[in-house]
Amino acid sequence: MIVLNNATTNRSSAFKDFLKNCTKDSSFTSFIVLVLLIIVNASLQPTFFSYSSIKSNFMTFTPLILVSMAQGIIVLSGNLDLSIGAATSLLTCVMASLMTDSITNVVLLVLLGVVTAIALGAFNGSLIGHVGLPPLISTFATSAIFFGIAMTIMPLPGGYVPKYFYRWYRGDILKFIPVPIFILLIGIAIWVIIKRTAVYRYIYAVGGSEEGAYSSGIKVSNIKLMSFILASFFIALASICLLLSTAIGDPRSGLSYTLNSVAAVVIGGISLKGGKGSVGGAIVGAIILGLLINVIFFAQVSSLYQNFARGMIIVISLSIATIPKLREESRRI
Repeated sequence: MIVLNNATTNRSSAFKDFLKNCTKDSSFTSFIVLVLLIIVNASLQPTFFSYSSIKSNFMTFTPLILVSMAQGIIVLSGNLDLSIGAATSLLTCVMASLMTDSITNVVLLVLLGVVTAIALGAFNGSLIGHVGLPPLISTFATSAIFFGIAMTIMPLPGGYVPKYFYRWYRGDILKFIPVPIFILLIGIAIWVIIKRTAVYRYIYAVGGSEEGAYSSGIKVSNIKLMSFILASFFIALASICLLLSTAIGDPRSGLSYTLNSVAAVVIGGISLKGGKGSVGGAIVGAIILGLLINVIFFAQVSSLYQNFARGMIIVISLSIATIPKLREESRRI
């Protein structure tokens, strides 16, 4: 009996330790929020798990997920990009303003979008890494610059996207993989490749402690630059998805992604101080935000109150995700 009681006690204490560790882990909290939102969405939308609904949801979610992955890399380096939404909009305007029905033209413009994204990222990274400007002020200024260029190219939503191109985005690969999910898998594959490089480890080091990274021989300025350049690949993919989902260029189409990507990063467990978290968490955070928007829509909230409801839900989600960090800091004090 004594042996059984001891075994029961050990299992009980182990379970309590497991729960305690889970409450400390913000990524676990985000996972719980994600599960709850899936349940709520399924109750509001009977066809939520159908193939057509999953495809439709990811047509909307994929640009935000990719932008959040970009923001995640930048935040891990100890920086923040407030120009990420304007950059996405600018890329859609550049591509839509020059596209024709020619397949060669479409391919070249997609490549131009990637090159332009890298140039914008290098510009931001140089200002922060080499010139030494504060990230918030610098990217806030470049956001205005990018938005101004987008408005100059396309003052009103318009441009041209070939029908076969945006219809392709709404189709399938091999008849069972929706194209938006296929593009998202490409983004995840790029992230897996980046994750295996020394640069990615240096990004964590710089985000954790610039002084420590510098004393270890890491070129901090170059790593900050590289974080923005690496993020550019995801911004380029996001802008392509956004262009194909709307079938037009729009200088305002990506502006909401700036704050939403920051929210997704925090919800996903990445520390805004840098050096802690994972880009995978940003993916979960972006899906959570997408599901929140679904809840508001299917709950038939009046359009007059949708922004208010969305803001309140995001604040609540951010608060839930931040509770474990606040507990940890209070214990240290």
